[in-house]
Amino acid sequence: MRRLTAALLALAGLLLWPGWAAAVPSLFSVREPWVDEHGKLVQLERFRGQPVLVAMEYSACRFVCSAYWLRLQHLQQEADRRGLDLQFVILSIDPDNDNPASWRDYRQARALRRSNWHFLTASKPVTARVAGLLGVRWWYADGHLMHDFKIVRLAGDGSVDASMTRYDEPVDLLLSRP
Repeated sequence: MRRLTAALLALAGLLLWPGWAAAVPSLFSVREPWVDEHGKLVQLERFRGQPVLVAMEYSACRFVCSAYWLRLQHLQQEADRRGLDLQFVILSIDPDNDNPASWRDYRQARALRRSNWHFLTASKPVTARVAGLLGVRWWYADGHLMHDFKIVRLAGDGSVDASMTRYDEPVDLLLSRP
């Protein structure tokens, strides 16, 4: 009983402590640069204060990423219908193989010409750190890189504000503000 009471008091202290929100991990705390599909260096901080949806995938994916692409397209269409100006940030989960040329090919194959879509690649350690911040897992199965289905909406400070973890979840999870 004492342990439970102590735990509850500690939780209450965190909630009442004025700086507790600052302790929430932010994607913008990642200072290392990413490379976009044009070969330019990009800091994630660039997206601060903008409405942003983030997904981790890779350009050669033939499994989960197909579902991602369909869902992301639907989110873009619904955002357009609602008059929402969103940034779509796709972070590579396969930095050994993704590069500006592979992301340009990915864009071209999908006839994606919109400027609010950003395809970024970083080093393996940075990729692993960001995946941890976003709660995205990956693994190899039969020689294929597999990964979670997860699309997140960032709060203005770069923390995860909402997430979609199943293909069949409603778009309102990511397009509606609380």
